[in-house]
Amino acid sequence: MSDFGWFAVRLFLSPTLTGKCRSVLSAFAARQGPWGAFPGREDIEKADLETSAQQREAAEATSAKTALDRKGRGKGNGNSKRQATYSQVPQTLDARPIQTQRRETGTSVPSTPVLTPMFTQKWASIHYSSFKPTKQNCQRRKDGCVLLTVPEGERLVILGSYGIRILEGEATIAGAFLMASSSVHMVHAPHCHAIPVLRTTKDSSIMLHPHPTAQGLRQLARLNPVFGKLWNEAPHKAGKPIPTYQIIFTSDDGPKRAFLQDLISPAEWNKKLAGLMAAKQKALPIVFLCGPKSSGKSTFGRLLANRLVTGHGGESRKRPLSTVVILDLDPGQPESGQLRAHAIASVSPSVDPAHFVECALDLFSHYQRSAETNKHPLVINTPGWVQGTGLDILVELVRHICPTEVIYMSQDGPEETVEGLKSVCRSSGENIPFHTLPSQSSEGPSSRTSLHLRTMQTMSYFHLNNSKPHPSEQDQAPLPAWNPAPLTELRPWRVRYKGAERGLVGVLCYDHQPAPELLLDAINGLVLALVHVEHKAAYRDLINTATTEYTSTESSTERVQGVVPAIVSAAAGIPLITNPHGRTLDPRYSRALSLVLVRGIDAYRGELQLLTPLPSTELLRTSGKNLVLVAGKFDTPSWAYSEDLHARAFGSSAAVAAPAPGQGVDGEDDESDTSSEEEDDEENEQQQDNKARSLGSHTEFPWVEMLHGSQKRSVGSRVWRVRRDPRS
Repeated sequence: MSDFGWFAVRLFLSPTLTGKCRSVLSAFAARQGPWGAFPGREDIEKADLETSAQQREAAEATSAKTALDRKGRGKGNGNSKRQATYSQVPQTLDARPIQTQRRETGTSVPSTPVLTPMFTQKWASIHYSSFKPTKQNCQRRKDGCVLLTVPEGERLVILGSYGIRILEGEATIAGAFLMASSSVHMVHAPHCHAIPVLRTTKDSSIMLHPHPTAQGLRQLARLNPVFGKLWNEAPHKAGKPIPTYQIIFTSDDGPKRAFLQDLISPAEWNKKLAGLMAAKQKALPIVFLCGPKSSGKSTFGRLLANRLVTGHGGESRKRPLSTVVILDLDPGQPESGQLRAHAIASVSPSVDPAHFVECALDLFSHYQRSAETNKHPLVINTPGWVQGTGLDILVELVRHICPTEVIYMSQDGPEETVEGLKSVCRSSGENIPFHTLPSQSSEGPSSRTSLHLRTMQTMSYFHLNNSKPHPSEQDQAPLPAWNPAPLTELRPWRVRYKGAERGLVGVLCYDHQPAPELLLDAINGLVLALVHVEHKAAYRDLINTATTEYTSTESSTERVQGVVPAIVSAAAGIPLITNPHGRTLDPRYSRALSLVLVRGIDAYRGELQLLTPLPSTELLRTSGKNLVLVAGKFDTPSWAYSEDLHARAFGSSAAVAAPAPGQGVDGEDDESDTSSEEEDDEENEQQQDNKARSLGSHTEFPWVEMLHGSQKRSVGSRVWRVRRDPRS
């Protein structure tokens, strides 16, 4: 042990040096003690009492001796004062260890300084699954499936991606009753959300299947750390595939440093679910869910939808409903719909509340008019904005929709909101029932914020790839799959915005329209909405009944025949639909097809490079004369700017498969469709590139520039966003 460490011990123990500050402990001294074998509290207190008593005795003896010396000072010579002072200092300094000195003197003190850590006791394991696996009731197969024989009343918490097939008996999960059948029900359960619990209501035989598309979803963690450490970390043998799921028996089985929250449905929720199923209503149920943020609206909506689809369960269960329609009006984290959608170009309805209400009412009208949907129950999820203008939006929706029941997901107010909703329910002609339910409880911190969840949702949306067939024998919808390649490696759609055969009408900006010369920088590298105009009436105040003219970079002036909005030529010749007053498209005559990411702009060819998960069959079905790109206040896709950097750091870029054109959807067909076009362009490719170079370096505008170390941006750089490589 070093001398410095021992000197620190002396600072702690020596009463001469520490005085009244005995409680001060040197950090250097604390490191000398063995962690794990600490004296008991009683021993330490006893040693301190003994030491204090000995110190008092020594102090009294020293005081008496000093008093005698003072009495003899006047009787001695002139050097008596100096002699009395020096007589208290020992002639030699004992350099032996303090423990040796104390043993010889018989002083009882702790052998080493004691510092008791705050968390020395190991927390007890939390039990999640009551099922106890054995060789008889848990059989693993070579194909990754697990056959479980589970008694009645057991529960299993399963983390990861998996499929459930009930061979015998009955079970429930996330509000759904699962009966014995050949259907395989697929589940994604990351620990950033509450994990659904599988419960058996009878003695059951359950087959767990590995998820066929889980690998692509997990590989998104190579492109963004926000997708990392969300799944199971079960040990597996080298050379064998990583299991896509893991049964969590105790907290020791879960990922380290992760808080696992199982999905809990309060008793009030279960009672309301049972009441909604048992109530005999004259019309189909239309349930309107509202409440503050993070109160459980989406969770309760999923439980209700699953219950409506599968029925009650048990011997007396009713015939299940085959379809449930979901109307998701929460723009913060919306569910991507397939029937009809609108773009408000924002993550909040506060930007344009009137347009938000218009879009919501049009979607409900489509539900009523369509023979495909009006025979099925409807569950409506709303934003968490419940005060002020948010309350006005909810009241307006309830007044026009007239749901069969309004459920407010909070019993803590605000009182103004509750009274406002009750009033509109009473004033309606049908006296709409209004109920309050307790908010969902959260026992631990969430590993992802709302911004993280929106990032994950948008990123997974743009990485959607070819769908895979459902493992069930029945005719079910294919499963979504994900392409883990960076977006920079995907071939974009090249959409012409010049000439008579251009692929879009123009760009329309909601809320704020930048100056035409700034449009290129304003949309490059951002997320836009691709909107299909179904009728000319969608343009409303934007319409120009006369023939519209706008100047392009070509020598002649283009003339677009027909009824089109007023268009001006912006930077690089991009057509901009003039909108100085912040007007919007009429949702009754338009619909959103998908989101697109502007990957690049080729000013020489007059093309936009767009990435979208929209299938090619759907995109080619529409005419470019009816397509509008809507810009607004979408979240900036900063995750897309750093995907390539994360992929190269992870070393996975070369391992992923070559992507298909246009995001890889329907890849083989896209390859054959575009091959002829590529052959036609191949002859002029070199010539066009030479012309592009002669025009300058700004014919193609990137939206990411890599800077190394302390490198600065060049003068006049037109790059909109800059990424600095931290490794350089």
